[in-house]
Amino acid sequence: MKYLIAIADGAADLPASPLGTPLHYAHTPCLDALSTRARLGRTCLIPSGCAAGTLPALLTLLGAPREACGSSRAALEAFGLGAPLTGHTAFRCNLISVHDGCIVAHDGGGVSQSEADALTQSLSDALGDAAHLFLSGTTYRSFLLRKGAASIDAPAPDTLLGQHAEAHLPTDPDLRRLFYGAHKLLSAHPLNAKRCADGKLPVNAIWFWGGGSLPELPSFPARTGMQGCAVGGVPLVHGIAKAMGLSVIPVPHADGTLYTNWEGKAYAALDALAQNDFVLVHAEAPDEAGHSGSFRDKVTAIEYFDQRLLAPLTEGLAARYPDHRLLILPDHPTPVSLRCHTADPVPWMLYDSRTAQAGGVFEETECLPLFDGTQLLDLLLERNSL
Repeated sequence: MKYLIAIADGAADLPASPLGTPLHYAHTPCLDALSTRARLGRTCLIPSGCAAGTLPALLTLLGAPREACGSSRAALEAFGLGAPLTGHTAFRCNLISVHDGCIVAHDGGGVSQSEADALTQSLSDALGDAAHLFLSGTTYRSFLLRKGAASIDAPAPDTLLGQHAEAHLPTDPDLRRLFYGAHKLLSAHPLNAKRCADGKLPVNAIWFWGGGSLPELPSFPARTGMQGCAVGGVPLVHGIAKAMGLSVIPVPHADGTLYTNWEGKAYAALDALAQNDFVLVHAEAPDEAGHSGSFRDKVTAIEYFDQRLLAPLTEGLAARYPDHRLLILPDHPTPVSLRCHTADPVPWMLYDSRTAQAGGVFEETECLPLFDGTQLLDLLLERNSL
């Protein structure tokens, strides 16, 4: 038996449009076909008191204890990239866009990987030293490794869109110095002159958040007795997987954007099942579209998830691993009207190739029964019959 989880990050939404939610409006023939014979429900993967996001959601889903959900996001992401964390505190260092002092884009207005690499290198050349190491991540997700232990009080930039950056800067004087130095440097960077000439937002500031040291997380193989792996395009998924004893399967050009290597993720997951009983496949693009406030891009991301990831994945499963169970869900909503994460319930679907359930419609609806998110993994692995 093979077990899989496929996550459409942030795909759930609020019915704020006459068209319904993006999940309702999107053309999803694969999801529709699966849902006719699957078990469906709703769940919330965000523990009470935790800020909504992928970190607490994935940890909850994979069986980590409640207290782990406050772990350092930056340290896990840097760990996923293979960064040298010993003796350092890791901080997320988002490449952002600021206009008239306000944060207008948490992702630098769609900065490319090559642009992010060049800008992060400039930060390293101008502001890096023996105590400060700037590292490029995946597109806008850069990092700062600072010697010593420390935490910061700044929120994620996607929760501050439209707000004045200075009002939310960390109190740490060293990080404030780096923020102002980076703003001066990036504002004058020739790459941003070209972006502005092309009608794009300038990547003219950085934002520190999510700081901390690497947490100890429970071992997935020890808890389940299974070898497993993860396929995704963002450092957080890689870091959580590695910290929980799951192997990470690299996929070329998987970057968490709308243009990620969707098919490559599907084929990587299928190949990985030859040596593993469990695979987690993560797609970031619906979440990014929600943060950008684009209904159209979110619909497209969901359709790509359905037709370019799920379709080849389920076809390959039927041909190569006929006995399988597949859990499909968002980790949390990222409503396009709010442009940030929420802790509202999300729909889930559990498909078992051996049996047919009553089926239904895979959408955000209160008609679906609410299920405890901490038990979903055991339900998938047939250790819970509820």
